[in-house]
Amino acid sequence: MALAVLAPPSVAQPDRRPAEPRNPAIPQRYLDQPIQWAPCSFDAAIKQANPQAPTTNCAKVKVPMDWHNPDAHPDITVAIAYSKATGPVRGLLTSNPGGPSGPGLNLTATLALSRPQMFRDFDLLGFDPRGFGQSEALRCLTTSEELAALPTTPDYRVRDEQTHRTEIAEAKLYAKACASTEFGRFVSTQQTVYDMEFLRALQGHRLLHFVGYSYGTWLGGWYADTYPQRVGRFVLDSNMDWTHTQWDNVNFDPWSYQRRFDTQFKPWVGRHADQITGNLGTTARDVQRTYDAIRGKLGALQQAGRTSVRPHDLDFKVLGVIGNDRRFIRALVDILVHDELVKAPADKVQAGHVERAWARLAPALQAYDTLATIKSRYQIPVTAAADQVVNLGALGDTVRCNDTAWNKDPRFYTREADRMARQNPWAGYLNGVPLCAFWPYPPQDRQLDLKGAPRMLLVHAELDPQTAYEGALRTYKDISHAARLVSVDDEGQHGEYILGPSSCVQQFGDRFLFNGELPGRNEICGTAPLPEDGSVYEVRGPLDGKAHPLPRSLSAGAAEQNPLLQEIFDQTSERPVKALRR
Repeated sequence: MALAVLAPPSVAQPDRRPAEPRNPAIPQRYLDQPIQWAPCSFDAAIKQANPQAPTTNCAKVKVPMDWHNPDAHPDITVAIAYSKATGPVRGLLTSNPGGPSGPGLNLTATLALSRPQMFRDFDLLGFDPRGFGQSEALRCLTTSEELAALPTTPDYRVRDEQTHRTEIAEAKLYAKACASTEFGRFVSTQQTVYDMEFLRALQGHRLLHFVGYSYGTWLGGWYADTYPQRVGRFVLDSNMDWTHTQWDNVNFDPWSYQRRFDTQFKPWVGRHADQITGNLGTTARDVQRTYDAIRGKLGALQQAGRTSVRPHDLDFKVLGVIGNDRRFIRALVDILVHDELVKAPADKVQAGHVERAWARLAPALQAYDTLATIKSRYQIPVTAAADQVVNLGALGDTVRCNDTAWNKDPRFYTREADRMARQNPWAGYLNGVPLCAFWPYPPQDRQLDLKGAPRMLLVHAELDPQTAYEGALRTYKDISHAARLVSVDDEGQHGEYILGPSSCVQQFGDRFLFNGELPGRNEICGTAPLPEDGSVYEVRGPLDGKAHPLPRSLSAGAAEQNPLLQEIFDQTSERPVKALRR
């Protein structure tokens, strides 16, 4: 696909460049606060996996709700985890798993399970960003009456006026809910950057080292631009287009998800037809035909009142997991689960549907997941019907709204979704109308140029659906003076360093993080086969096979040896998709 064709119309981009505020000073009272440390709840699991790991202690620290006006609002709390280096300390290392909304309290220690040298070389800091996890919670409050009054649509993929009205009404309600408390205005990247700088100062380190994935690259890029003199070794993996707007980023999603689905997932399903009972097809075209048939039957059942599961529920299940190679099995099971549902209709997906779907997989495919985990994905949340106040939870889109300016015409977004749906029939309707169209507060924006920052390492897969390669490349070109880019050919995994299958990437990442050694030029790595494939299948894409040779050592991906790490990224990758639709 040509990037020029896919870029949103220029008239859609509002002026996003308010004057950048000066960095706030840290009031001494926050640095002097008493801190009550105790072993983290996850410390036992870390030590079970690595008995030589240091104790990781947790605490909650107070920070201003608004760093520019510390006395104007009540303080909030940020949950942190900390361990001391077991060897000569070489700095403070922290991380972020993405989102925005992904809790990162246990991420740094969990990464170190795959790289024990982290325990030796660094003081390790984990934290949940403000608004999420165990930090001060963002509360998006509405009422049961307002929720009940929302219009509905049987299928968001059907781009008609009913769908448009539903998307607009939902976005308006979500914006009102997340702006209902004073804290909503300050759940932003810039305020989180100030929190990070405070945590660096609190631990008494001169520099901050950082490993960030997905939205974590946006957060890391903003920190590097805000505090270039504090930047140590930054590994930014699966990059957002973090020198542009949040809308620029999400507008890549429909076709980048479509590309991964068409070029890798469907052909993979076809190649493994002999490992699926009642196979879904032996070619990508056959798989698409079967998928559409299941989806159509699901829609007919829903219209007839025989199930409350809607066709787009299947799409969102698959969308939520295909950013990870190993989770192709999970996406495959999702298709089979809905196939079982249309064969035995019920109001909701039930245990029997999941069990029968699971039994259709050959043992070799079952080895990549567990039946218990699949069942947990289909649990129905329990809510108190008598409670008139409803907390929709901490919606990560609040960060997006606070970070950059958005077009305030909701019909612009319905037109964009309609256009994208025509071009990308599976995922084109993904974005719909964002709550940011109705966000009442001005953005806490900044213009990034990374002047004065040392070089960092950017890593990105060619076919990543969650953060399109083309967006990462555009950001790299904006800040090329401050970065090296390692790309991965014929790979679509979201999360490459430590988590991913390319041993080539692992070498470049390790050399930089532990030795400070960047490649002398941009590099293109090869990768390992998809699950149960015998070799890597070529996919035409931005890199066109120009790969750096793989090292002789072809060790398995780190995620395969670190299930705790995989669990963190499963939760983070699925959350943004779930938040889009009721």
